[in-house]
Amino acid sequence: MTWFWRIFFTFVLLAGWGVLGYFYVDFTLGSPKRTKPVEVEIPSESTLQEIGEILEQKRLLRESTFFRYYAKWKNQTNLRAGTFEILPNETLDQILVKIAEGKENKVKIVVPPGWTVYEIADRLEAKGFDKKAFLEALNNKKPRYAFEHKIAKSPDRKYKLEGYLYPDTYYFKPSEKPEEIINTMLGQFNAHYEKLNLEQKLQSNPRLKNMTLDKVVTVASLIQREGQDKQELPRIAGVIYNRLDIRMPLQVDASIVFMYREQGKKVTRVYQKMYKGVNHPYNTYINYGLPPGPISNITMEALAAAVNPEKHKFLYYVTREDGTKRHFFATNFQQHQQYNAISKRNREKGQAIPTNGE
Repeated sequence: MTWFWRIFFTFVLLAGWGVLGYFYVDFTLGSPKRTKPVEVEIPSESTLQEIGEILEQKRLLRESTFFRYYAKWKNQTNLRAGTFEILPNETLDQILVKIAEGKENKVKIVVPPGWTVYEIADRLEAKGFDKKAFLEALNNKKPRYAFEHKIAKSPDRKYKLEGYLYPDTYYFKPSEKPEEIINTMLGQFNAHYEKLNLEQKLQSNPRLKNMTLDKVVTVASLIQREGQDKQELPRIAGVIYNRLDIRMPLQVDASIVFMYREQGKKVTRVYQKMYKGVNHPYNTYINYGLPPGPISNITMEALAAAVNPEKHKFLYYVTREDGTKRHFFATNFQQHQQYNAISKRNREKGQAIPTNGE
């Protein structure tokens, strides 16, 4: 065999092995057919080899042997930690780009109006966040906004940021720290607080001369939990201030619900036996003045009502129980009792009732 043929066959052999090697590597870096999205979690400080093994375990690669070399060849070695959703049609190149750019999936968290920190913590836990760490951060995190320094400190308040986690729809990364989650919610509160120009309203309204931001937020939380019709919020606020003016217990059922929630109990309806003789700082049936702090988060409408209460002489209100989510308002106890009777009949029979007419 001449030297030419030796070189030729050597070249063919090497080329053949090269082609086989290429297809083998290409095969191992491919993945079995996928029909559903795959969630991949990349821990902090993971090496390329470890990331390759994770992708192999998730069946996004057939074999991870050549992954780190491929990533280096593609200049995609700065891969980030996080949780990523890999779609069925995404190639390895697209997966590398997604992880390198840190395109984590964001988790949707809906925080409705009138929720407590307990309910928010439960919602976060259901979405994969650390509930205990979140609750601890409510008291331990460093203040970011100026209003946080105005929140009253009280041994009767379990979580000082109760009431300030603004209701909204949020999107958080799965790796988001509790402090970051809390600051995002506080940021929404701060934006509405500044938009309302609340500090100026406190100074300009003689009726609010003894009120602080924290007290106003507490009033707003009572309004938020008691009223479901936005048009009634200023009127309910007026009742609360009327009672405060004459040193009359507020007797807000929502505060009793919160009182039991603080003890780990959930109640939906308040009865006399639940508060009569019960010594608790949030028992507004036996204590005068406002409770130690807010009892839920608040909307801007509730906060606006708290600084712009309706002027009237009402001291009582009771839900109509007619499906309208509105209330009867009364100036005296006798009238209130009459409305109570109508409300009770409505609850028992579900029949329509006449309007208040006040």
